[in-house]
Amino acid sequence: MRILLTLISNDLKLAFRDKVVIFFNYGFPLVFFFGFAEMMNAQTEEAIYYVLSTVTIVGVLGNGLFGAGMRAVQERENQILRRFKVAPITPTPILCASIISGVIVYIPTLGVLLTLAHYFYSLPLPTTWPSLIVLIVLGTAAFRSMGLILAAVANSSQESNILIQVFYMPMLFLSGATFPITMIPNWAQVLSQYLPASYLVVAFKGILLQKESLADNAVEVGALITTLFLSLFIASRLFRWDKDERIPSSAKLSVLIALSPFLILGTYQFFSGDQYIQ
Repeated sequence: MRILLTLISNDLKLAFRDKVVIFFNYGFPLVFFFGFAEMMNAQTEEAIYYVLSTVTIVGVLGNGLFGAGMRAVQERENQILRRFKVAPITPTPILCASIISGVIVYIPTLGVLLTLAHYFYSLPLPTTWPSLIVLIVLGTAAFRSMGLILAAVANSSQESNILIQVFYMPMLFLSGATFPITMIPNWAQVLSQYLPASYLVVAFKGILLQKESLADNAVEVGALITTLFLSLFIASRLFRWDKDERIPSSAKLSVLIALSPFLILGTYQFFSGDQYIQ
């Protein structure tokens, strides 16, 4: 535990010293929030909810996939991880520290966005805010764990960027995070049911707008928790201390294992004929 706390403390110090991290976790969401709200002339509760959910989900995706994935690869390429190799430490505390510190860095953003939406656009403060916070914690942790798998299977920063984009772009545009799911073709709506971000969007909407609890979103919460632990386990098994270490190309298929909860849910929805993501 002492090692984990030390690693978390170090990660937080590095994060808050990095101007890029500060901007994309706090500055960019504010610019995006006000710009998007004014562009949409968000005067109704439904409209400002849409803006709030878009900014929040985009932030979670960015913090998870890019924040964890790109940084892990950079630390390996800069031989930072190699220094830990000689210490009595396993990959698991390093990965857990990355996930926890990323969550700690991002959560204040949610509070700021909710406050701004309340005072500037009259969105009622959520009565189910504990459920909302737990959901975003789970979502951020799950996406950071997926980012760590992508970092583990990528052999360079350039390759990791490509892999992250392959996952990031579909989830950004097909999950309902950036525009309503009903605006995309039917085949894309079917595909959206296989994307982790879609379930985060559904749960976020249910808790914030429809005053639901975590229990009401047990499917989404269960999928996120399962993915978190699966991804953490896989990332620890594929972890590399040194940039010169290589893993088989087939290891990239391990990402599908981490996504298996959503593949199962999507397949069930497809064959049952139930359009779950709306």
